[in-house]
Amino acid sequence: MKRQRLYNPAQLAPDELRASFIARQETLEELLRVIRQEKPGRPCQHFLLIGPRGMGKTTLGLRFLLSIEDDPELAAGWQAVAFDEESYGIGDLADFWLTALEHLSRATDEPAWAERADALRQDESDAERQAVYARAALRDFCQESGKRLVLFVENLDIVFGQLGGERAVHALRASLIEHSDILLVGSANTVFEAIRGHGEPFYEFFRLFVLEGLGPEDTRRMLASFTDGDGGAELPEALYLERGRLETVRRLTGGNPRLLVLACRMLIESPLGSPLEDLERLIDEQTPFFKARIEELPVQGRRVFHCLAAGWKPMLAKEIADAAKLSSSHASAQLRQLVDKGYARELRLPRTKRVRYEVGDRFYNIYYLLRFSRAGRQRLERLVHFLHDLFGPTGMRSMYPAALHVLRERKWRGEELSDWLGIIAGYVASDREYEAREDWRRKAIGLATDALGANASVLGEIEQAFADRDPPGSPVVFDDFKRGIDLFDAERYTDAEVVFQAVVRNAPEHAGAGLMLGVALFVQGRFDEATDAFDRVLEYVRPNDRDGTQLLAIAALLFKTDDLVRLKQFEAARLALQLALEYVDLDVLPELRNLAAMLLLWVGRGLAEQGRHDEAVAAWTRTTDFVRPDDPGELRHTTAEVLAARGRVLAELGRPDEALADWKKVAEYVNPADSWELRRTAATALVSRGTTLVNMERYEDSTSAWLMASEYVSPDDPVEFRRPIAKILAIEGGLLSFRGEGSKSEAACRRATELDPTHGEAWRALAEAIIRQGDDARLTEAEVCARRAVHLEPESGSALHTLSDIPALRGNWAEALDLLERALDVGGVDFQTREWPGLTESLIGAVAAGHGPRVRQLLERAGLVEPMEPLWHAVRAELGEDLEPLPSEIMDTVTEIRKEFAEQRQGRGERREHTAFDRTPPTA
Repeated sequence: MKRQRLYNPAQLAPDELRASFIARQETLEELLRVIRQEKPGRPCQHFLLIGPRGMGKTTLGLRFLLSIEDDPELAAGWQAVAFDEESYGIGDLADFWLTALEHLSRATDEPAWAERADALRQDESDAERQAVYARAALRDFCQESGKRLVLFVENLDIVFGQLGGERAVHALRASLIEHSDILLVGSANTVFEAIRGHGEPFYEFFRLFVLEGLGPEDTRRMLASFTDGDGGAELPEALYLERGRLETVRRLTGGNPRLLVLACRMLIESPLGSPLEDLERLIDEQTPFFKARIEELPVQGRRVFHCLAAGWKPMLAKEIADAAKLSSSHASAQLRQLVDKGYARELRLPRTKRVRYEVGDRFYNIYYLLRFSRAGRQRLERLVHFLHDLFGPTGMRSMYPAALHVLRERKWRGEELSDWLGIIAGYVASDREYEAREDWRRKAIGLATDALGANASVLGEIEQAFADRDPPGSPVVFDDFKRGIDLFDAERYTDAEVVFQAVVRNAPEHAGAGLMLGVALFVQGRFDEATDAFDRVLEYVRPNDRDGTQLLAIAALLFKTDDLVRLKQFEAARLALQLALEYVDLDVLPELRNLAAMLLLWVGRGLAEQGRHDEAVAAWTRTTDFVRPDDPGELRHTTAEVLAARGRVLAELGRPDEALADWKKVAEYVNPADSWELRRTAATALVSRGTTLVNMERYEDSTSAWLMASEYVSPDDPVEFRRPIAKILAIEGGLLSFRGEGSKSEAACRRATELDPTHGEAWRALAEAIIRQGDDARLTEAEVCARRAVHLEPESGSALHTLSDIPALRGNWAEALDLLERALDVGGVDFQTREWPGLTESLIGAVAAGHGPRVRQLLERAGLVEPMEPLWHAVRAELGEDLEPLPSEIMDTVTEIRKEFAEQRQGRGERREHTAFDRTPPTA
C-alpha cells in the first residue's frame, strides 16, 4: 500500500505525490492549459481552489506545481513556489513578500533569497519599505532567471485577514495587476467575502475552481491505490465485496476524498460491518474537529447552524429565524457570517428568486443528524439501507425497474426522490448491456417531471449521466441537445453547459450544440472558454456555407466578437465582426441583426475610448444598413443608441452639422408606443441636438428640438426619465419668456409641469411666463402656479421672488416686500455673492412706490450693501442723505437709478412692457 498523508500531503516526496494523485486529472489538465496560455508582459489569470476540508485542495495545488516542474516548456518560464499550509506568521504585506522570498529560496535551493529576507527583517524597521524591497527582490529573481513565479498560498481567506486591513489587500491586488511576474494560486474552504462582495479588492479577480466530491470512477481509481498497483489493479477483496457499503459512504460524505480513504481503511479492518456503523465510526473520529469548529461560533451563530443542520434541506432565512427563535435581521446576520466562514452556503432552487441556505459540508449534516435529530436519524437510516441494498450484492439489473416502481408507488418527492434517481441513473447509464436502458431513462424522466416539475435539477443529472456514456451519433445524443435547450431556456445555465459539453464530446460536428455551449459559458461570464467554444464551431461551419449552417457560423462569429469586446480585445473583435458583417443583411434573422448592431455599438465605443474616432464613426455607420422601420423595438433601440453615440463623437470632432443630423435621425427609429427606455434614447438625443443648436445660437431650432424631445415622454414614465426633460423645458420656457415669446414660453413650462408635477422650478417658470404676457386677468392663475412652486420648494428664494410679483402688480407693496424679505432670508449667502436675477428692478419699483426706508432695511439685513452699492447709495439719496464722494462709474449708475425712480413715480401712462420685476435670462 502506498504511503498516505491524509492531513499533510506536503510531507510526501515528489514521486509519492505523483503516484498518489489519482483523481481530479481533468481539473489538473485545465489548470495547466490555462497557464500555458499566459503571455509574458500581460497580467496573469490567477486561480482559487475552493472546496471543503478534505476535498484535496492541497494535493491538487502541490501536484499542479510539480507538473510545472515536470514540463520542460513550463519549467523554462515558471518557478513554482509553495507556501506552508498554515501561514500564521504573516501579519502584514511585508511578511507576505518576505515569506515568499523564504519559500523561493527553499524551492530553488538558493540560500541567497532567504538571506535577503533575513537582512530586510534586521535592517529595515518600516513595514511599508520592507514590503517594497521584498517585492523588488522577487522581481530581481524573475529578471535574473527569466522566469515568472507561481505562488501557491493555502487558506488565502485567512492570509487576507492577517494582512492588517483593506489597504494592504488593495496594495497586494495592485501589485499583482501592475506586474505580470507573479501568478497567485490560492485555496479556501468557501467563496469568502473578499472575492464575493461588490466593492471588495479581489471581487471577480480570481478564476474559481470549485472542487466537487469524487464520482464513482475517481473513487475506484483512488481505492485501487490501496494496492501496490498503479491505479489499474483490482480492488482489495474487502473493498470489492463491500462496494455497497463504500458507495453509500461516498454518497453521504459528498465524495470527500479524505473521508473515503478513512472509510476504505474501516472496510478492510471490519469486513463484517454495516454502512451505518461506518458512518458512525467516521463521525466518532471527526467529532473533536466538528466540536471545535462549532464551539468557535458565537451563541446565536451556533443556534442558527444547529437549526440549519437539523433541517437537512435548503431553508429560507425566515424558516431558520423561526426555528432559532430569532428576528429575521439577527438570523440573516448570523447566516452571512456562517457563509463567510464556510459553515453554510447559499443556493437558489430552479425558477425561484429567493436565496436558501444549507450546510456547507455535507458530512456536518450527517454528524448532526446522527447525534441530535431523532427524525433526521430515522430518515438517514432509511436512505442508508436503501443505498446499501442498491449497491450491495443484490442483482443490479433487477433493481433498476424495481427502484422506479417503489419510488412511484410511495410518492416520494423532494430531496429523497432527487437523490435516489440521480444515484440510480449513473448505474443504469453505465450498464450498456441492459436492454431496457433507454426505456428506463424515459420512465425516470417522466417520474421526475411528474413529481418534481419540468425544471427539477435531477433531470439534468439524468441527462448528463446518459450523455456522458453514449457514443457519437446515437439518437440519445441529439435528444440531449433538445434537453440542453430546455435547460438553457429555464436559465439553468450550468446544467445546460453540462449537457452541451456531453453532446459536443460525443458529436464534435454538432455545430448547434457547440454554439449553445459557447452561449451557456458566455452568460456565466466565462468569456475565454466561450471564445474557444465558438472557434470550435467555426472549424465545422463557415459563414459562406449554403447548406443551412450559415446562420450558425454568423452567430458564432458575432458571439465571439462579444466575448472579445468584454475581454477588451477590441482589434480582434473588430476583425471577427468585420468577417461576420459580410454576411449580415436585411434577410438575416432580426435576433442576429440586433446582435450585430449591439456589437457595432460596443466596438465603436471601444475604438472611441482608444481615441480612434474616425474608425468608431465608420463602425457605427454600418448599423443602419440592416435595420428596417418595422423591425422589433429591441433592434431599433440598438440602432438609436448607435446614432446617439455617433452624434456625440461627431460633435467632439467638431462636426456639429453631422452630429445634428444623427440626433435628428434617432427619432425615425422610435414610435410613441415604444418602451420608455427606447423613447428615452430618442429624447436624450434630441436634448443633445437642442443644446448644440443653442451653442450655435440657433435658438428657434433648439426650442423645436427640446419640444420634440418632450413628445417622447409620458407622465406615466419613470420620474428619473421625466424630471431632466421637465427641467430643460422649464429653462427653455424662461429663455423664451426673456425673448418676449410669451405663448411659446407658457407652452414649454406647462408641458414641464405635466411631465413632473413635483418640479417646483417648472411651476415658477410657468407663473413667470403668465406674468410676462401682461394680462391682469390671469394674475390669479399665475399666483396659483407661484404658490405651488413655493409649496414644493419652500427654501427657493427665486420662487418667493416670483410670488412677490403678484401683490406688487396689484399695488399691494407691503405684502410684496414681505415676500421679498422671505426670499432674501432663504436665499442666504448664495444671493449675497452673486447677482440675483431681477432683484435690482424689484427694489427700484418698491422705492418708486414710496418704500425707500423698507428697501434700505432689506439691503442692510441681507448683507447686500456692498454687492449692490449703487442701489444702496441711490436709496440713501432718495431719503435725503448726503453722499460722500464716489467714483464716477458708481456715481453715474446712481444717477441712472434715481432717474428710474422718478420715471416710475411719475407713472407715465401705460405699464411698461416688462414689469418692474424683470428677470435676467435663466441659464441652462
